Amino acid sequence: MHKLALLVATAAALSFASSGASAATHDGAFVAVNGGNSHFDVSHTNFDDSSDTAIGGMVGYRWVVDRPFAIGVEGGFVDLGNMSWKDQVKFGNITDSATGKYKAKALLIGANGKWDLPNGFTITAHGGIAHSKIEYSVNEYVNPPIDGYTPYHGKVDSNDNAVYGGLGFGYDFNANVGITVNYDHYALKAEDVNGDKRTVNIGVFGVQAEYRF
Repeated sequence: MHKLALLVATAAALSFASSGASAATHDGAFVAVNGGNSHFDVSHTNFDDSSDTAIGGMVGYRWVVDRPFAIGVEGGFVDLGNMSWKDQVKFGNITDSATGKYKAKALLIGANGKWDLPNGFTITAHGGIAHSKIEYSVNEYVNPPIDGYTPYHGKVDSNDNAVYGGLGFGYDFNANVGITVNYDHYALKAEDVNGDKRTVNIGVFGVQAEYRF
């Protein structure tokens, strides 16, 4: 949240730094690719590694409604990475170890807005519905193997509809190409993955490159 506040403050300062407005944005379709660092916060868990890499893509269409403001629609996909834990117990010369992992992916559909600032800088915002798939897997390993005992290997998943949203500060190199630094938040849910209901909040701080047709 501190990064998000800094992002907004920087954009606001730049917007008052000059009197002219950029006219780079035009009506039309766009495609975008993005990537960054994701951080998981799952209720009732305390995982060893809660950060990973997120990657995704987006397509959409944007209309200039009242320059320098534009609004549009979007759809896309994001792989939010995973968070994991591991544990190990020794019984004499036998080592019983286990690993667990949450994975999250989502299909996205929503709306977006863009504000052209002076000198090619931009503020963007978007949000909508995220149809997510949360997968939880546990794998047990016993060394040396115990006769008659089969280590546990299990995987369950949850599909649900939730929400996403984010803000970005960027720069348009020309009317077609721009880059944005984003903070996106995904408020997801996991039903019965661990035998109960859990909230899965994932924040992503990253970069997006956009091409406009």
